[in-house]
Amino acid sequence: MITISPREGYRLWAATYENTPNPIVSLIDRHLEIPPGRLIDVASGTGRWVARTGGFGADLSREMLLRGPRRVVQADARELPFADAVADVTLCVLALGYLSPIEDAIAELHRITRPGGWIIAADLHPDAIAAGWTRSFRSEGEVYEIENRPYRPAGATDYFFGEPERVIYEQAGRTDLFEQIRATPAVWIKRWRR
Repeated sequence: MITISPREGYRLWAATYENTPNPIVSLIDRHLEIPPGRLIDVASGTGRWVARTGGFGADLSREMLLRGPRRVVQADARELPFADAVADVTLCVLALGYLSPIEDAIAELHRITRPGGWIIAADLHPDAIAAGWTRSFRSEGEVYEIENRPYRPAGATDYFFGEPERVIYEQAGRTDLFEQIRATPAVWIKRWRR
């Protein structure tokens, strides 16, 4: 396995990111509840939530942005090109573990969210990382792991794989692995008011 930076990882992963079933994305999609209002998706990747909600987004990876809707701009989550208090809902999924210092990114999420608006974040659970789970993918016969730091804010809710994710593991011929890891918290999600 080759360890690479998030920027390089998503440059390589962009070509197949939406084509490969991902149990982590499945789990988050099942539990993510997004209130109505103007949404800004920070670290939006291919812009799935932007397309679903009609919102706007930002992502560091140009290659991911080229696969998404036009309402997404290239930007670092620690220096967003959006006005203060412009979002009713600010979303940041599967990205905080990549950012350092994380406090700068969280400050930006607060800055662009209007008072009374929602900030919603989700990421790989630190217990999963401690158990050896990686943010990895295959490209051209190689397996790449993206550098990631454990992070979980106080008050986050933990989520575990369920039957919908079992199907993904069955399709990959890895039902045995599903049984081994289903007791480990896979992701956390936190919602808070600005």
